Amino acid sequence: MESLELQQRRVRDSRYHPITLRFGADLEALFHDEYLRKNIGQIRATFLVGAFFYAAFGALDAISVPAAAPAIWVLRFGIFVPLSALAVLLSFFPWGKRRIELLATVWVVAGGMGILTMIAVIPQDTGRTYYAGLMMVLMVCYTWLRIRLVWATAAGWLVVVAYQYVAIALVDTPAVVVISNDFFLVGSNVLCMLAGHSIESYARRDFLKARLLSSEQKKVEESNQRLTHANEELERLARIDGLTGIPNRREFDANLDREWRRMARERKPLALIMCDVDHFKQYNDLYGHQGGDECLRKVARALASWARRPGDFAARYGGEEFAMLLADTDAKGAGYIAQSVCDAVRSLEIPHAGSRVSQHVTLSLGVCVVQPEANGPPRELVEAADQALYEAKKSGRNRWQLRQAATA
Repeated sequence: MESLELQQRRVRDSRYHPITLRFGADLEALFHDEYLRKNIGQIRATFLVGAFFYAAFGALDAISVPAAAPAIWVLRFGIFVPLSALAVLLSFFPWGKRRIELLATVWVVAGGMGILTMIAVIPQDTGRTYYAGLMMVLMVCYTWLRIRLVWATAAGWLVVVAYQYVAIALVDTPAVVVISNDFFLVGSNVLCMLAGHSIESYARRDFLKARLLSSEQKKVEESNQRLTHANEELERLARIDGLTGIPNRREFDANLDREWRRMARERKPLALIMCDVDHFKQYNDLYGHQGGDECLRKVARALASWARRPGDFAARYGGEEFAMLLADTDAKGAGYIAQSVCDAVRSLEIPHAGSRVSQHVTLSLGVCVVQPEANGPPRELVEAADQALYEAKKSGRNRWQLRQAATA
């Protein structure tokens, strides 16, 4: 669970300033990366389209000021168009991509300064008509270019301030013309700022919605994963004996059905070993139920250690009784496993003062090997192994007894 302080910080960071449109530092960096990732294609396109129109207006130069056209074309074709191409090129490199907003700001200012230079070199009466181009620069800067408002505002106001210097100091524009132009230029800049503010506000709200949706989706996915893991754990627990940690009777029955059908298809023998702890009631009476539980756990581990192949399977059948299923195992192999299990349990040397066959815990085992038939009932294999177990007990315990049938 998140701390209250962390929750409050996340809430603060998820709100952007109504004027500067900035999130907290961490979220602002994420928004910056996402915003540029989505808009870098449009920024490159704007560089190219802007260069096209900037060059296309060269036709106006030839019509309006043919004498000054060569000098203006130097600005259009010799400076701004190559600068636009360079900006596009740099945007494909990591350095330029990280600083694309700086490149775009420089590009806007360069476009505005180019127009102001044209105004300065063209005769006054004609040059003033080029002033309208500044408003196109502002529109591009705040809307089409898709840079954040803080960068667009810096570029826009630089152009507005530069106009004051050119109009008053370099061109000696009449005050009434400067005031009139400023009225429209400053008004256009403010209106474009509002448009840019609206565009970016929508972008930031969409960013927050996407993050919220992503966060909720992650929560749902995590919840589903936890639920899946919980269901898997429940399913595992349903198949595992809680005391010994090996598969239970339910899992044994399911595995017996699967292996029976598989061995029937492959025409291979299937062996079953039923195991019983000798005189276990007396063991419980002497050592208590906790001692009995520990004894069963040790026996289960010994049996499981001999169920080594993919087709081998050891399970607690019930009480002090265990079962081992051995796929593709003939009578000789099953007998070897049975004897090995007997020896493994005896080697544990678990004291059993109540046993009438040994000083330590021992097993009696019934072994049956069959060649399954597809339509045959697997329970006959269990019944035969049980009968073999009964014979092993009747013969004195601490031993194994084999029963073999060709088919079942």
